[in-house]
Order: sequence, then C-alpha cells, then structure tokens
Amino acid sequence: MTNFDGELLCRTFKGASHCFCRLCCVFGGDEEVPSFIRQVGDKLWKPFAILPNIEGQKFTIGETFASREEHGEFIFWKRPMKEKLNITTGGNLPICEITCAENKYWVTPLLSGGEVVAVNDVQIQGRTELKFGDYLSLGVSATPEELENWKRTYPRLMPFPTTDVEDDLPPWAKMELNTFERTHRLVLVFQRREYDFDSFWKTELEQRKKEKKTSKNESNVDLNLEHVEEKKEARFIPQLNELVVSHILSYLPFDDLKNVRFLSNVWNQEALRLIKKKGCVRFEFSPGHKKLDDSTKLFRYNHEMQENPIPHWRIAIPSIGLETYQHEIRPAQGEKVIAGLHWFLGLKTHNVTSLDFAGTIASKSDYDAQIRVLEMCPTQTIENFELGWTWIQDEASGRGYTFPRSIKFTNLKTFGLSMDVGSYDIEGDGDHSEDCSSLSSWLTPLLYAVKGVRVLILNCTFSPLLDTFYDRAKPFRNLEEITIQRNITPEGLKFLNKLKNPLRKMNLGRFEYWKKVQYLAFGRLLRKHSQTLTSLQITLGNCVKNDTILNLPIFPSLKELYVDKDSWVEENETFALKVSFDGDDDIAYAKHFPRLETLKLGGNDNGWGRNVNENNALFDTFLPFGFSDAGSQVYKTLRHLDLPTEATLESGQLYARADEIAKMFPNVHNPWINKARESSENLTEQVSSN
Repeated sequence: MTNFDGELLCRTFKGASHCFCRLCCVFGGDEEVPSFIRQVGDKLWKPFAILPNIEGQKFTIGETFASREEHGEFIFWKRPMKEKLNITTGGNLPICEITCAENKYWVTPLLSGGEVVAVNDVQIQGRTELKFGDYLSLGVSATPEELENWKRTYPRLMPFPTTDVEDDLPPWAKMELNTFERTHRLVLVFQRREYDFDSFWKTELEQRKKEKKTSKNESNVDLNLEHVEEKKEARFIPQLNELVVSHILSYLPFDDLKNVRFLSNVWNQEALRLIKKKGCVRFEFSPGHKKLDDSTKLFRYNHEMQENPIPHWRIAIPSIGLETYQHEIRPAQGEKVIAGLHWFLGLKTHNVTSLDFAGTIASKSDYDAQIRVLEMCPTQTIENFELGWTWIQDEASGRGYTFPRSIKFTNLKTFGLSMDVGSYDIEGDGDHSEDCSSLSSWLTPLLYAVKGVRVLILNCTFSPLLDTFYDRAKPFRNLEEITIQRNITPEGLKFLNKLKNPLRKMNLGRFEYWKKVQYLAFGRLLRKHSQTLTSLQITLGNCVKNDTILNLPIFPSLKELYVDKDSWVEENETFALKVSFDGDDDIAYAKHFPRLETLKLGGNDNGWGRNVNENNALFDTFLPFGFSDAGSQVYKTLRHLDLPTEATLESGQLYARADEIAKMFPNVHNPWINKARESSENLTEQVSSN
C-alpha cells in the first residue's frame, strides 16, 4: 500500500441532496454530483471514515465508546438488529476493529453469536487483511419477506414505488431503501484515500494529454496521476508548472481542512502563507449539511498538520441527550466528542489566533461541558474570538449559569457575539420569553474578559438578548470599530453613546423601534465620531412621522460609505426617513465627504426589489443630478461605486442615468459605467461626423 491512507465509503445516489436528508431528497431538485462523491463500479459512494496509515494505530467501529486507550479512534455506527442477536455482553462491545501493521490494514470481528462481519461477502472469524477495493459488510441482509413487509407498511402519504429495479427508483426512494437495508446490514467499500480536488488535477492532466497528442513536439512525459503522486522526491507536478499559486489555491475550499494539499516546494512557502491567512479548521460535530460525520477529525488534524498548523479554528459542539426534538446527538456519541476534545486540547501544542466557538445548549450539562472545553482552549494566543451559542432550553434558562473568571484573553483584539435563542423560556411556563435578564449574571464576567478589545461585532438575531448585553456592558476603553449586524434598538443607541473612545469604523443594521428623538441623538453621535470615522455603514428605513430627519455631519476622513434601504417596514412606519447633510438638503461630495473612495448603495437581496419608490428616494439622495438644487457635480476622489445589479439593467431605474453617473464620478471604472462611457463617446463621434 506504500503508506497510502485508506477510507471507508458507504452508498449514496445521484440526485440525493448534499445533506443526504430525506426531505431534501424528496422535495429538492437535481444537484450536480459534488467532488467528494466517488464512483466504484456502477455505484456512487460517499465518505464514511478516513483511516490514516499509521503503524500500530487502531480504529474501532461500534456504538458505545469506552476510552481512547481501549478503542483507539472510535467510529460510531449503531449495531443492526441488536435486539434480535444473541449478545450476552450487554451490547456494549464494538463490532470490529481495524488496525495498521506492517504497512497493511487488518480487520478483526469482536462479536459472535449472530453478528456477522464479512470481507467481500465472506464471513470472517479472525484477523483478516483488508485491501483497497475490498467490501466490508457488518450485519445480515434483510430477508425478502422483511423487505416486502417494509414496503407494504411504508407511509401512505408517499407510497413506495412498486418497481424492483433500483435504477428506476427516484432519489428519495433509493435513500429510503438504503436506510432500511442499513438497519440490517451496512456495506462499506475500502479504498485508497482520494482527495476531493483530485478530480481537478485529473481534468487538467487529461487536457494536457490531449494537447500533447496534437502537438508536433510530443515528448514522453508520464502524466498518469498515480505515477505523478509517487514522485515525492521532486514534489513537482509535471506540465502544471505554469499555474501560479493563487490559481491553484482558488480551487481549494479554505473552510474545509480535508482538502488541503501541498504539491510543490516551488510554491510551498507562498501556499503556506495564504492557507494560514485564509484557511479555517472546522471541528464541527453536529449533524447537518456536511459531507462526512467523521469522529476521527481531531486525530487526523493532530497527525497531518503538525508541521503546518492553521491558526484559525471553528469548534461547534452539539447538544447531547435523549430527547430527539431537543438534542442533536445521543449520550454515547456525545461522550466520545467531549473526550476527544479534552484529549486534543490537552496536548497543549496548538497556537490559535482565531476561535469561533459555537454550540447548542439544551441543558445545564451542555453548558458545563462546553465551558470546560472553552477553558482548555489556548486563550492566551487568541486574538479574534467569536461566541456563537444557540440556546434552545425549554426549562428556566440561564439561572445558575456562570462564565468562569479563570478564562482570560491576554491578546484579544476582536470579540464577536453571535448567540441566538431558539426556545428561551425564563419563566418556565412553556412560552417563548422576550426577556433575557436572567443572563445578566452570566454576561458580567464574560464582558470583563473581553473588555480590552479594539473590535466588537454583535450579530445576534434576538433583540432582548442584545438589550441585556447593552445593559450590562461597560464602556470598552480601547474600542475602535463596532458592528451591530442585525437590528439596533434604542437600548443599542444608548450603548453607543457610552463609548468614549473615537471610532474608526461603524457598521449598523436596521433601526428598530426608533422615533424622532433617537434619530436626533444618532446624528449627534455621528458628529462626535465624524473626525475619525473612515468607514460607515447604515440602513435607512421608514418612520412614524413625516418630519423625521437624519442629519449627517461632514466626514473629513471617511473613505468607505455603505447606505442600504430597509426592506422590512412596520405597519405604522409609513414615511421614508429624510436625510440632510450638515444642514444642507442636498449632498455635495467634495464638501461633505472630501476623501470618500468607495460608495455602495443598496443591495441585491430579494427585499430590495420590492420597494422601487423607496429605492428611488435613496438614489435621488446620494446621486443628485442636474435637476437637484446642488446642480451637476464632478467628484474625482471616488474609485469604487457599487449599485444593485437590478437597478443597472435596461429595465432598472438607474439605466437612463448611467451617462450622468459616469460623468459625476470620472475615476470610477466598472463594466456598467465603462459601457455607458463608451456609448456616450460613440454618440458624440456620430454627432461630430454628421
């Protein structure tokens, strides 16, 4: 096997959704087969587990994890038909183990008395070599009678097709049939590990072969991918040396560690720099839209990335318990997840600068387990920290929870709070609460731990949770940038007024429950920071009263301005918010924004296109032309202008103004404006010739 890693694959089907869930397969349309799908023979397979080829390493397949010392790397799979088997051990033994020895893989069954472990449909009794291309099956196939009975009792809402030919079944039926068969017998194929982007290299190499055949200067260059990969001494891919590093890396999904490979020393250093800068290691253990529920990911990262670790992590821990509607994984699997994180973080060898810590909290035990994991993270080196818990408790929530004061971020520069509330019931009466004040005692030590940050990002969807944050937060003495991504309430405005340090960047979402007094206060707040702000983003909405005005001051240092229009309108908010510029009705860019280089108006979301009149008001305000009191103006400082695509089409409201916009911002170049300039020049030439 020449030290090649192996992987176990399980069945999947063309047309199955990427997340492989039943609803998506039933109601979703055909999807392109993703790169991680393998074709073996005439069937499609998806990854089940990756098995690194490490001498002496043991992998165990089963449903009850005991310890790392006993099982090595544990791979979860529920034993089929366990209740019908004559198992006298209480059902706690795993099914089989796979070991690496002498550069080979060996599989050994661990149960008897009805349990069947087979290689290539031959039941094995003892240690047996597992070769690439072998089929490993666990359990016994369902009988024809069991299969027919299952089809008859299938829910009548969507009867199971009557055909016996698998290829004639729709994708959802194939998935359902495969799920039923796996309750009796799981069939896996053992293959040499293939990286997901190998298909790209194969395509490139095949293209090179075709070019060579048609070339007059044909040479005997071996372009077989198998042989190319074996040229480890050179670490160089023949015929691909003209591809620059950035082009190669553009094919890599930076948020997926399993796809990272280094192909040549020629590009290695630059590739390492870019991957460390952009890459993110995703230690996510929750079921969902992902290709591989792999419980060995921590082990593989520690083995594969020792020399080139990536300093940006995302850890997502699921809720653990027995309630299906509330908990994401069962206790047996949850114990393995937590134990694996304790082992991994206990190594104390990781230099992490960015940590996105997420998870689902459905009980006090979930909270305690996740806090313990966070305590073990290398907080001394973390510069960017995001906390993204989702609370889904149906019991009295938050009371008795504490954030440990032992957690200290000595180098923290950026803190993001992106917590969400799924079912938050403080009173314990079964109703969704609109009050998160019980979290006050928990928030206080957290705020103390992050008080020295320079950048604060609030991305919570639940306004009461943010209001509790605003109430407990003290002024951040070093803060330079703030983002409130979703809604900003009057309490949020009060929080902004607490900030004493001059801000360089302010990124705010929609104004929620604001009245005239809040807009007046916001104008004063902007004036307070106008001398230092270099980037500003605001979302303009509607108001209750017609005379509500937001007065923007002069921004002498502002380089980036993004103004969006709120697509959500409350029932009593019928009047568009008016905007003035340092008391002037019309904008004069040279006066009000003397250093502005980037201007973005509106967006491309679905809500934008539903409010044509309000959008026109936004354009009239920030793109004044000859009909305005300001008259025509030419502003040469602007370099980038970003407008909604729909508005710039022939049917859009800005299409007829393209020539004026091009003249107004002569140093802005993009396809839309360039085309307008070209049309204007052609028209001028025609007039001159006539």
